[in-house]
Amino acid sequence: MRKHLQLADRANAKRVAHGRSQNNNHIFRGKGSIDTFNTRKLDTLFGVPIFPAPSDLDLSGSGFTNELKVFFEELEALLSTNNHIYLSFEHTSNAKLPMFLLIVALQEKHGSKITPILSRSSWVNKLIEATGSFISATQRKKAMFDNNVSRIPIISGSNLEFENLADDLVDAISAKYYDNEIPPHIEARISQAIIETLENVGRHAYPCEKDDKNKKWWLICSIGQTHKDSDDYMFLAIYDEGRGIPHSFEDSKVFQNRVKKHYPKEYQALILGEDLNSDKTNAIQGLVRNIASRVRSLRKTIGDSGMIYASMMHEMTRIDDESHGQGSVSIKDVITNDPESKLIIFSNKGCYQFNRGHAKEDTIIEYENELSGSLLQWSIKLDELN
Repeated sequence: MRKHLQLADRANAKRVAHGRSQNNNHIFRGKGSIDTFNTRKLDTLFGVPIFPAPSDLDLSGSGFTNELKVFFEELEALLSTNNHIYLSFEHTSNAKLPMFLLIVALQEKHGSKITPILSRSSWVNKLIEATGSFISATQRKKAMFDNNVSRIPIISGSNLEFENLADDLVDAISAKYYDNEIPPHIEARISQAIIETLENVGRHAYPCEKDDKNKKWWLICSIGQTHKDSDDYMFLAIYDEGRGIPHSFEDSKVFQNRVKKHYPKEYQALILGEDLNSDKTNAIQGLVRNIASRVRSLRKTIGDSGMIYASMMHEMTRIDDESHGQGSVSIKDVITNDPESKLIIFSNKGCYQFNRGHAKEDTIIEYENELSGSLLQWSIKLDELN
């Protein structure tokens, strides 16, 4: 029996993407599996649990599905109780780069080591390699500046460093993809979109956090082709674990007025009250006092997707904040008229998509499950970015 289990252990080891751990505390536990979550068992490799990734690791199709919700819940539970796990992508056949941001965010939150087991899909394996294969944040940031590394892996950062990071990232893009000769107009627009997004993270995502170093975000950038086009696209994604865009409504006057413009009936009924002829001054004072308690009702009425949509509408007159009222201009400005060029935002239960190349530029989708934080992803056709 022991010989049989040892053979099974070695078979698992052959599928591991990187070398075995030399930690002598990783002992074989006899049965090759451990109880977890009370309802399922996981295979182990030298006492380290092997956790399977789902077959479809992608939000852009069906959103934050039940399968993805359970995967991330169980992954976090496992990382919170284990300082090392194997994450098996063996049966993952479809994946997108932004999803790896969520995995790395959980990895760093719990300070755990993740060793990937490669997929049967060569495409998925390329993504694992491109994101940095779950090496440390320090190693990944070092790779961004290493000219011998052809890609930019996942970069972890905080709002303590976001301004310098935007410059460093554009420099890395120029070095790795443009032979240090990135066109000035591309540099300016990409840099501004990154700066504005990270600035929003610092201003709205973590309202109770005073220390900028704890206002964390994760970023990935690559250049390649879509399945429909041989031209070059930049794929950029930024994720934060904050409260989510819909929740930022309660303390943003700009956001409140955008919702008021685009959903006037819902806003007046839920925020100002049913009596639309009442004194507006008193109503606004009531809004200030009760805004937090009424955000939940407004979200139920127009949905998180409606809240995200309103937050991205930039034609409103800026109120009380002359420098930050129209950041959505920069965030959307890099999207061209190409049908494959798009901005997609997932936050809480909402999804918003902006695509200039479609008859309907703005699309909103409401999902059943809630994604913690906000994920913004861009597909940018570079030769149209004038």
